[in-house]
Amino acid sequence: MLATCALGAALFTTSCTKEYIQTAPPPDPNVPISFSTDLQPFFNARCVSCHGNIPPNLEEGKAYDNLIQGGFINLATPENSLLYTKINVGGSMEAFANSAERQMTLLWIEQGALNN
Repeated sequence: MLATCALGAALFTTSCTKEYIQTAPPPDPNVPISFSTDLQPFFNARCVSCHGNIPPNLEEGKAYDNLIQGGFINLATPENSLLYTKINVGGSMEAFANSAERQMTLLWIEQGALNN
């Protein structure tokens, strides 16, 4: 019985594994951020489930115009853009973006918020 308990304890403690959440590396500031290939996939994965029904509409084909025309982008002071402040640390949508996605969004705005 003691051997069975010892074997069970050994199996229990050796079967535990740790999983680490990997995040993407920060974007290279020298590489242009593409709205269609960088930001829209982020919106599709993290935002559209709600922001297809509530403003801003971030669905493909609608997101860019909704962000620009809805006042969510501030080219004069990109870090004050509503899109960025909402997903940044302390913002109401912080939980839906990781650090790399926040940096990518800010960099896209700093690069002129192009519809590319």
